[in-house]
Amino acid sequence: MQAFLSDHAAVISLCILAAMFAGFFMERLPPAAIAMIGAAAFILIGFLDEPGALSAFSNSAPITIGAMFILAAALKRTGVLDALAASVLQEADRSTVGALLLLGVTVSIGSAFVNNTAVVVILLPIVMELAGRLKISEKKLLIPLSYVSIMAGTCTLIGTSTNLLVAGVAQDAGMEAFSIFEITPVGLVTFGTGLAVLLGLGWVLLPRAAAGSTAPTAPVRYLTDAVVPEESAVIGRLVTEVPELSKKGISVVSHSRGSRRFSGSDADELLKAGDRVTLRADLTELLTLVDSELFRIGISRRKTDAGPEERALATVAANDSNIGRRIAEISYLSHHAVTVRGLTRYGNPPGPDLANARLKAGDRLIVDGNRSELHELAASGALVVDQTFKAEPFRRKRGPLAIAILAAVILSSAILGIPLVMASLIGVGAVLAFGCLSLSDAFEAMDAGVLALIFAMLMVGQGLVASGGVDMLVSSMTPLLVSASPLWLVLMIYLLTSVLTELVTNAAVAVIMTPLVIVLGTELGIEPRALVIAVMFGASASFASPIGYQTNTIVHAAGNYRFSDFLKIGVPMNLIVGVTTSIAIYLFYLA
Repeated sequence: MQAFLSDHAAVISLCILAAMFAGFFMERLPPAAIAMIGAAAFILIGFLDEPGALSAFSNSAPITIGAMFILAAALKRTGVLDALAASVLQEADRSTVGALLLLGVTVSIGSAFVNNTAVVVILLPIVMELAGRLKISEKKLLIPLSYVSIMAGTCTLIGTSTNLLVAGVAQDAGMEAFSIFEITPVGLVTFGTGLAVLLGLGWVLLPRAAAGSTAPTAPVRYLTDAVVPEESAVIGRLVTEVPELSKKGISVVSHSRGSRRFSGSDADELLKAGDRVTLRADLTELLTLVDSELFRIGISRRKTDAGPEERALATVAANDSNIGRRIAEISYLSHHAVTVRGLTRYGNPPGPDLANARLKAGDRLIVDGNRSELHELAASGALVVDQTFKAEPFRRKRGPLAIAILAAVILSSAILGIPLVMASLIGVGAVLAFGCLSLSDAFEAMDAGVLALIFAMLMVGQGLVASGGVDMLVSSMTPLLVSASPLWLVLMIYLLTSVLTELVTNAAVAVIMTPLVIVLGTELGIEPRALVIAVMFGASASFASPIGYQTNTIVHAAGNYRFSDFLKIGVPMNLIVGVTTSIAIYLFYLA
């Protein structure tokens, strides 16, 4: 048996790879699970020994990718990306063209220096709201959002995790490390060509809204009362002059003093101690206001006991005796030293303010208190209390620090020559040390599925090399490519990588193709670096299917697109961008 495995190692390893590709395409299991099963198969059969398996964990690419995820999360937690997105909506009130241009610039700059998947996730609701304001179908904007983020991500080494992964695998194979801006000239060609295709063909080939399509779901807003405490910094200002109340996720319902409610035209509208401002705010903005201490947010009747305060999401059960009572009168506040920070419900929003809103079954409350009080509240049975509920406020005061740290990481690597993995790890330590995000934020930002997929595919790549699978592929391809000109070789490698990426996950294709083209280039006497860059761009520039790249998958679900919607615009994009990118690679590296 051992002799059979040894004699046919290359064929068996390629069969395992083919089975993995079939699994990726069928999507019966998550990509990370398929990759881990494949890696286990290589280990079980004996094609991958312990040093080979552990070498995957010494690769700098997944470490750098995880670190960049954390740095992107710091920009999100400090509200930097949210502020950029909000400015797009403000511009929409003045100019349609201006709003679209600002959106394009925001997506482009953000995706070039922050992982483009994070940029699309943050901007997605903004784009959908913008489409509504401009009376444009969201189907006309969401695919371009994904495509522009993909193309901008190819302009720097850190714009996409695929770029980092290919660079890491190539460096492990003995190639000189890529700098952050080495691929920028080719990336600019890709970006400019793709943008021209979108502008020229997009309005014709992009789908219109389907009949009966539904509007996007409105974000969940919590009703709360914000009372002005003594010596607050907001005293003497108009409500409209308080920056913390003018954020995108906040709407002011009313401003009152005692029984007097201001209409907006009263002369005595300047905020005074004891004034109440009723708001509807999304959860992150609500918690940011709590932390700001500019207002007393919510309602409590007992002084909170000593001990660290925690937060829970409480849902009102159907048998709760408090149903029908005003929030200010509910028994939880008399029996427990907790604070109700906000209230939300499905359907009709509660009102007119938090104190006078009447409780209904299914209402959800944000409740703060120490751990023992929350335990007792949960034990009372009146509420379904989720103490595992996780929510964090923005840390806007640290926004400039987050930007400075990311800029320092980029510049130290690009100018001083510090390895990107080292610079990014130092950047992670800095954002944690300066409080730009919490440790739990950092762990959540490191997408475990993506990192597991990368580590497993690195093991598979090692197994293919050790078993002779890569050599067999190269030897089978060499007769077909030996007579090809360098330009045609680059173009064919780009198109092969692109087609595979449309069918299976781009990380898997990048890990398999990179060592393959390095060996192929060496065999044919062609600069392997050019072929590696072709793989880098071919694995990133995926336009013709919703499964080839993460951002396509995100907008596919949000926009309720059909598979054919991506084919109509994506196939021309793939062909035109692929040809021009391949020519650019040839001119910059091989001519």
